[in-house]
Amino acid sequence: MNSRVLFLLAGLLAVASGVVREDWFETRVDHFNPRNQYTFSMRYYANDEHAYRNGPIFVIVGGDTAIDPWYLTEGLFYDVAYLEGAYLFANEHRYFGHSLPVSDATTENMDFLTVDQALADLAEWISYLKTTVVGNPRAKVVLLGYGYGGTLANYFHQSYPHLSNGVWVSSGPAEASLTLPSFFEVLGENIRTHGSSDCYNTIFSGFLVAQNLIALGQGDVLTELFHLCEPLDTENPLETTAFLLGLQMDIQRDILFYQNTASTSYMCEQIDANSTDNSLHALKLWFARGHQFEECVKLSFSDFLAPFLDTDFNTDQLQSGNRQRLYIQCTSRGLFPTTDSRYQPFGSQITIDFYVEICREAFGDWIDEDFIRRRTQSMNVRFGGRRPRIENAHFTHGGLDPKIGSGILENVSDSAIATIIPDTFSSPDLGSIDEELDSPELIAAKELTRTLIDTWIFKDFEPIHVEA
Repeated sequence: MNSRVLFLLAGLLAVASGVVREDWFETRVDHFNPRNQYTFSMRYYANDEHAYRNGPIFVIVGGDTAIDPWYLTEGLFYDVAYLEGAYLFANEHRYFGHSLPVSDATTENMDFLTVDQALADLAEWISYLKTTVVGNPRAKVVLLGYGYGGTLANYFHQSYPHLSNGVWVSSGPAEASLTLPSFFEVLGENIRTHGSSDCYNTIFSGFLVAQNLIALGQGDVLTELFHLCEPLDTENPLETTAFLLGLQMDIQRDILFYQNTASTSYMCEQIDANSTDNSLHALKLWFARGHQFEECVKLSFSDFLAPFLDTDFNTDQLQSGNRQRLYIQCTSRGLFPTTDSRYQPFGSQITIDFYVEICREAFGDWIDEDFIRRRTQSMNVRFGGRRPRIENAHFTHGGLDPKIGSGILENVSDSAIATIIPDTFSSPDLGSIDEELDSPELIAAKELTRTLIDTWIFKDFEPIHVEA
């Protein structure tokens, strides 16, 4: 059982025990159309076990998954809340989990899944927390967001500065862009550094050989070698890209699943053990081990597309948020990993054309490359991309996080600080400080976050003077 599942179970136990309580906030489906008076219930969790009267409010901003209550009872934010006597809250992003503003996820019903609607949800909810739940309109508010939740926390702190006093963004992309070639570059550098040069070269050569076989029309060779369920149609670039991307994603999963460098080392040990004069055969032997219990391997375009087509919120795919995340990418974020860069080992065929077609098939012909590019440019114009105008912020990133290329990596100002934590992956700093297991750099990053939050809370603090 991986650590993420354990965290989720721990959070659910906290809810069951009563330490964390579930609640609901009624908010508008469309905040910007006065004629639309429909509302829906947004789920949130609260923990006030350590809160002082008139204490600060700590908010974990919901991202592109169902709400996770774990960080309301564990981790660095919880530890700081204990020290500061803070209230802890976490919201669930609209369209995810049980916070559903519409009846289904058909394309016409996805109109309300936008950054602006999500930020307006947060604004109304935080105002409600301050005035009604906590009963202190002047309470200081500190935000934590990680991943896409970090992106929203950054945007919210810029858009509603009167409602938040500081923001900690852990591995949150800041700059929207059509593609993210650095994603594969970071994975490749990780393979070379924490695996081996031979492993990198085997992957690099294996993908080139596969692409050459595709160019020569020898799809039957790849179909047999990788035991594909459907014959690989080398005349269809969508099918061949789906095959190559499927192979790449198997490598990616092995590297990222446990969020440590040992995963890369172990994967490369397996690939290197298969090392022969035929790099594609070595990749095939490693690949086959991961699929040994399958009758055949599904790597067709339709297989890749399938998780994004369900529209019933009760299905596993919608509960996992696959369609919703894709819609956000297609309409505002972009950040599609491509092989545009030469400094990565996954060939050259995974291009934006493939992702645009996925968007079109999932949501309609109104989406094309130019549309996605314009939408991402608009986000950067509005929120500053990697150079936002922001104060009281800490942007942290794991040095091996493949999405680091879209993050804020340098200090924006004296009060908006960036920290890169080497040899770590996505959001490595959410856990409590561990003097034995954490690296010195990770401990320093956590201590800086703790200090900054204290500074944000007590900035402009006026002590009570008692006359003698």
